[in-house]
Amino acid sequence: MRNILQMFTLIILISCSQEETLSIDVPTSTLEKNMLEGEIFLQSNLSQNRVIEVEPGLQYQVLNNGDDGAMKPKSSDKITAHFHGTLLDGTVFWSSVEMNDPLIIKPSQLIPGCQKILPLMKIGDKWKVFIHPDMAYGEEGRPTIPPNSVLTFDIELLAIN
Repeated sequence: MRNILQMFTLIILISCSQEETLSIDVPTSTLEKNMLEGEIFLQSNLSQNRVIEVEPGLQYQVLNNGDDGAMKPKSSDKITAHFHGTLLDGTVFWSSVEMNDPLIIKPSQLIPGCQKILPLMKIGDKWKVFIHPDMAYGEEGRPTIPPNSVLTFDIELLAIN
């Protein structure tokens, strides 16, 4: 992640120089473009108010706190939760909120980013979660998710079943 940011910074610095004889290969493929945009977003997102980084590439912002002392799920538990998933441009790729049908699932069946976030949440919490492609669908993407996309989820943990 850090190497890509350094490369991007170098590209900007060189492109701002007065010499027009330099030629630099800027990422042009969708894979590279999405990865670079995602890396830049996640790095700048850390400066936003109340954004917490769990580990590099996994961030969240608390939208609503559940009750103190409420239960937290384990990966083996079944949970009931709303997931509203968007791409960085705001495109909704899946939403149990819009379908008015919360998802009932074990956290272990979700993408790695959600698997890591859910045990940190307690019943009643609603968080905005930002997930690097390496903890989501990576280079493969999905029909509604382009390759190397950073995913954003509003997750509301409703119950542990």
